[in-house]
Amino acid sequence: MIRMTDTFSGDRVPSKTKWFYSSVGIGRDAAYTLVSLFLMTYVQFTLGNVGGYEAKMAVIMAIIVLARIWDGVNDPMMGTIIENTHSKLGKYKPWILFGAITNSVVLYLMFTVRPTGWWYVVFFGVFYLLWEMTFTMNDIAYWSMLPSLTSEEKQRNELTTLVSVFASVGAFAVGGLVPMLFPGDAINRFSLIALVIAAVFLISQLLLVFNAKERQRDSVAEKAKPKTSIKEMFIVIWKNRQLWWMMIVITLYYLGSALLNAFGLNYFYFAYDYGTGGSNMFLFTVVYAVGTIVSQVIFPLLTSKFSRKQLLSTSFIAMVIGYTALFTMGFIATLTGTPPNMLVMSVLGMFIFAGQGVFYLVLLIMVTNTIEYNEWTTGERKESIIFASRPFAAKISSSLQALIVYVILFAGGIYSITKGISDLEIDAELLSLTRETVITSANALINNAPNLTLGVTMLLVGMCLIPLALITLAFIIIKKKYIIDEKFYQQMVKEIEARKNNA
Repeated sequence: MIRMTDTFSGDRVPSKTKWFYSSVGIGRDAAYTLVSLFLMTYVQFTLGNVGGYEAKMAVIMAIIVLARIWDGVNDPMMGTIIENTHSKLGKYKPWILFGAITNSVVLYLMFTVRPTGWWYVVFFGVFYLLWEMTFTMNDIAYWSMLPSLTSEEKQRNELTTLVSVFASVGAFAVGGLVPMLFPGDAINRFSLIALVIAAVFLISQLLLVFNAKERQRDSVAEKAKPKTSIKEMFIVIWKNRQLWWMMIVITLYYLGSALLNAFGLNYFYFAYDYGTGGSNMFLFTVVYAVGTIVSQVIFPLLTSKFSRKQLLSTSFIAMVIGYTALFTMGFIATLTGTPPNMLVMSVLGMFIFAGQGVFYLVLLIMVTNTIEYNEWTTGERKESIIFASRPFAAKISSSLQALIVYVILFAGGIYSITKGISDLEIDAELLSLTRETVITSANALINNAPNLTLGVTMLLVGMCLIPLALITLAFIIIKKKYIIDEKFYQQMVKEIEARKNNA
């Protein structure tokens, strides 16, 4: 174990730092996935009808939208704070550590404390905002640390790939297991799941703080720099037009890819049933994991053989094929009243997930390269501010996601069914009902629901057609507006080094 204050010099990232920095992404993304993918599932299936189910759900959704918009604004503000941090522990570690400690506590309480009626809505609003703010501390510091470790393109690509692979492992582990675990005993099991994941998250960040080194900086020169103001923060983002376009692209991509997960869980419960839907979701998530992780693992090999332009085009075509075929098969199955074939679903999903894996890594590299673009055009890197754009875009997309999900679930009549299921889950805790009793009763509610065909069809539109339109728009913007290809990037780096040598 190294000292928290140890640093390294040069562009070569120490092996221990590289592996600890990337591997702790398992815990980070496990914690993030539990909230981003399952918090509303937890609310949807355990809210209860006291005080009015639909009314409480509408207010909770409004809270999420407003909190995510605020958090999107808060992200670059946090980037500014980190940019101006000069502590003995470094620039990033203090915020990584403090964010992890506070967020792990909030995470557990969100899935455990259960006031009744409208008091739960008040509790939800306060703690959701706390969760957003504490995770932002950790998230911005963690991602800002990545481009600061090295400017050498090959190492940066390798580090970005490792981070994405380990993050995918954490996200898919939670995304695959949780749907199988909670039906029939949701209240107790979500509390236990939150406790385990919060502990894993905190331990992983402690490992990072005590085992990874920050890159050595000229502290005297940095302290002599004028403090970055909030006004300057927005000026930096606005003037860097390559970053500006990539923020739009990342927002569209995050929104599109998240909708498949957001609607997918409901789709599996309603297209199959409340008991086996989670198991089928697990199988689909395994395919998701394999397609994404394999494509990310071989990404360095792909970048050595193909240009980013070629990789983007190929991955985009794969996603178009997958989304179109998945919607067609699901729609036919809905009209005929038969569950979709899981084998075919998995094969089609592989096109989407493998394409997303490559597409996303190329986007990350494109965003990261706008740091050198900023230095090339202005003479300043501003890593923390610029890299804050990625989570900023993620938060804006997640607020839009919440709106789209609410509209489709409400208009499709899904909430009218889950209202009854949430009462069953509450009875399971209060009356000690068996899981089998709850699942059987939930299936009866689903099968006897009016307009079930309309609801399932709208879920398919939300998880296939809307994402396809969003990712198509993102691809078009990249083709027309992004100019930093491999040749241009190398030219920028050489000119930046030449300026430093001359200075």
